[in-house]
Amino acid sequence: MEKTYVTFDPRSKLCTILFASFLLMFPLPFKAEILFVTLLYGLFILNGSLKKGTIFYSIFWLLVLGDYLLFPYIDNGFAAFFDFLFVGNRRMLPTIMAAAFAMNRTKISEWIAALKKCHVPFGLIIPLTVLFRFFPTLFQDFRSIRNAMKYRGIAVSTIDLFLHPFQTMEYIIVPILMSAENTSLDLSSAALVRGLGNPQSHTSVYEIRLKVQDYLLIGTLILCGIVGRLIE
Repeated sequence: MEKTYVTFDPRSKLCTILFASFLLMFPLPFKAEILFVTLLYGLFILNGSLKKGTIFYSIFWLLVLGDYLLFPYIDNGFAAFFDFLFVGNRRMLPTIMAAAFAMNRTKISEWIAALKKCHVPFGLIIPLTVLFRFFPTLFQDFRSIRNAMKYRGIAVSTIDLFLHPFQTMEYIIVPILMSAENTSLDLSSAALVRGLGNPQSHTSVYEIRLKVQDYLLIGTLILCGIVGRLIE
């Protein structure tokens, strides 16, 4: 049986990222922060990623619990340091969740089509296209290197990578750096071959159109911001 999930337009997902970024710069009260993180968790569920959303939501509450347990001992320098880490990571988590939701089940080509509809300059679209495709390719190279190392019995466990830093640098970091330049050049060439540098109007096989769920999402974000300011 095919799994069904709600799809969102990349532009509404971009609004979610922008709202999370503003939340990071202009923090809302804690209750409003909980409301926004819960909203993001619901978006993950609607988008067919229950497991990923549950992981993020659980991390948020673990950070809240850590802050609650350490705050009474804030006068202690050691406890204050870890409490700072808990609060800082909790503040950054909504932005990370929003970015993960934005990239979830959204192809790079859909993002390109959405940016074109927003009339973003081509000089910005091409670098973003290369950037979006660069990191997945880099992670794929990293996995290939790790599989080759495990096959040869080198640093079989993750702990070995930290116990032998010079070996890690020789077998992982150096090959990654060497392939990064070639990867970026290949991706830039592929973007130009596909006609992304052509200033004329482009077509897309993906239908980029704001649907009912997108308007509901944008309205909910606005409402969340208003409610957050009211309960301050």
